[in-house]
Amino acid sequence: MWETEFSVIALTAALNDQPFVPGQLGELGIFEEDGVNVTTVDIEEENGVLDLIEPTERGAPGVTVGDGKRTKIPFNLDHFEINDSVNADEVQGVRAFGSEDELEPLQARVDAKLAQHARAIDNTLEHARIGAIKGLVISKSGRVLHNLYDRFDIAVPAPVNLGIGAGDVANLGEVLDGVTHSVEDDLDMDYDHLHVLTGRSFHSKMWMQKVVRETFLNTNAAEVLRRGVPRIFEFGDMVFERYRTGRRAKAANGASAYIADDEARLFPVGVPGMYLTRFGPADYEETVNTIGLPRYARQYPMANGKGRHLDSQSNWINLATRPAALRRLTIANP
Repeated sequence: MWETEFSVIALTAALNDQPFVPGQLGELGIFEEDGVNVTTVDIEEENGVLDLIEPTERGAPGVTVGDGKRTKIPFNLDHFEINDSVNADEVQGVRAFGSEDELEPLQARVDAKLAQHARAIDNTLEHARIGAIKGLVISKSGRVLHNLYDRFDIAVPAPVNLGIGAGDVANLGEVLDGVTHSVEDDLDMDYDHLHVLTGRSFHSKMWMQKVVRETFLNTNAAEVLRRGVPRIFEFGDMVFERYRTGRRAKAANGASAYIADDEARLFPVGVPGMYLTRFGPADYEETVNTIGLPRYARQYPMANGKGRHLDSQSNWINLATRPAALRRLTIANP
């Protein structure tokens, strides 16, 4: 029930304080989205064989190349549901938001709550995708939903300590070249570039590196050096982007930023099929065996006619199918 200051009284201003919803990873568009009519999806892994062919005499038998090993790894879609309600008495005598003399209709309160549900679902989706590029998808409570390293039976790559917390690192380019080479070896596929989502402290200390700033001297982008720390900048073939969690999203995540302040998460971009989002159907009678949608919402009357029940839900799986190519970078303060 809303407090008395939201009843129909003389109010002169309204502030629609909607929370910031993190979404930078989703906005990159690297996750290939699709709907499925099932609640489990199989990821087919094929360890292709690349070989060198020894020359043979013309007319003689050729060499043979071994077949790649194919395995299927099943993933169950996660189910996220919000149950809510609006009682008729909640809007009895309540002023419509932003109005001085209009009463709030019941449907407006329903719409407002469903919009709140949509923001929570979108926030949860972004959180799951951040987990995917970390190789570990966890719930709000910290429960492990999908450990991609375990599922693909590979070792967790060791974090790369850049040492940028202690000042300028003269051989930073060489260190990052080593990271690039290791990612290329583990990925073993063509890609566009390496993207790095950074925490606050990591981003600032990376930008303040002398070798990074010097790359902007005598270029058309030199004006950036006269400003504060840019939100996005390039160094080598890597794009560094400061990730913003937001105060309220951080509070909802146990006071933790989605990307920790002193670390960064590196992942290759431009690899077909590497990042997948699959949406499954809701568990309603009318959605059984239908293609899944990103979000579902429904309302229905209470049995006593005193209000409406509200349900919102989403069913998905978010995966990085080549987690061996993901990297965690750290400041490594002394």
